[in-house]
Amino acid sequence: MSQIAIPADISELIEAAAKAAGSQMKLAALLDTTAPTLIQMKQGKRPANWRVRGKLRAVLGEDPAQAFMAAMAEDLSTSENADEKKAAESFNQLLAALPDGWRKRRDSNPR
Repeated sequence: MSQIAIPADISELIEAAAKAAGSQMKLAALLDTTAPTLIQMKQGKRPANWRVRGKLRAVLGEDPAQAFMAAMAEDLSTSENADEKKAAESFNQLLAALPDGWRKRRDSNPR
């Protein structure tokens, strides 16, 4: 898996990504959302779906494919649906099989 330390807590994830982006306003623009929405996510008043968490992880330098796959696996693993839990297990197996630095980002500019 990636050697990038990605915070598990959404509040810490947003804080780290905001620091990497330069500000919470810049991060909101990168995520195509607003600063108030990010604040609500940090406070737990608004959910941060796998797409948002994947984008946050990518801003922190994780390969986008791995970032989104990890975020989807997180969501699927909390499901009560057996097929979704099975999909989460498969995603986690794929992620575990990836070598370190398998597709590091070539630039440090968040997208």
